[in-house]
Amino acid sequence: MAMSDSATPSKATSSGIKPSKQQLRRQIRAARRELSAYRQRLASRRLCARLALCPEVKRARHIGLYWPMDGEIDPRPLLERFPHKCFYLPALPRAARTTMMFLHWPGTTPRYRNRYGIPEPVLGRSSAIRAERLDLVLLPLVAFDPSGARLGMGAGYYDRTFAFKQLRPGSGPDLVGVAHQLQCVDHLPVEPWDIPLTLVATDHRVYRSR
Repeated sequence: MAMSDSATPSKATSSGIKPSKQQLRRQIRAARRELSAYRQRLASRRLCARLALCPEVKRARHIGLYWPMDGEIDPRPLLERFPHKCFYLPALPRAARTTMMFLHWPGTTPRYRNRYGIPEPVLGRSSAIRAERLDLVLLPLVAFDPSGARLGMGAGYYDRTFAFKQLRPGSGPDLVGVAHQLQCVDHLPVEPWDIPLTLVATDHRVYRSR
């Protein structure tokens, strides 16, 4: 079902029956894919303008972000706003690894694509940094609620990569979820393995975790 920027899945499912995580993923992914190219560009500009004002972004030197796919909001213009900061893209685990690596990204389109078709820098041609050494990471998400709870794609890559933050609260980078406003829902359940976010930023506003 199509939704406008101001609509949320929680309003669209007002029958009192809460959708499952899989249903919610399908619904929101379909909604954001229906955004026109113009509305995607506008949302991206608005998002990056808000992020540029966040003190966590201002003080960060090493920033992880992601290559947008499947209608995800685009954080990459942040590179133009902060040309002197170092930006990194995640690389999916390979071989015996279970966590992602972050590889330096200079702003060009990587030629290599991972098993999901997402561009990644190539290790050896790009310098790597451990997740613990990043100052801030912008995370994609499928849905979030105003408290900062996040629903991802379900593969658990980010939760495993930043699991150390549960053992050492306050360590590692600030984790910032970014999304279209239409991805906000009234409430999401929090699982024991979920890693809390510092904040969530959308094209409309910033939500500080409670």
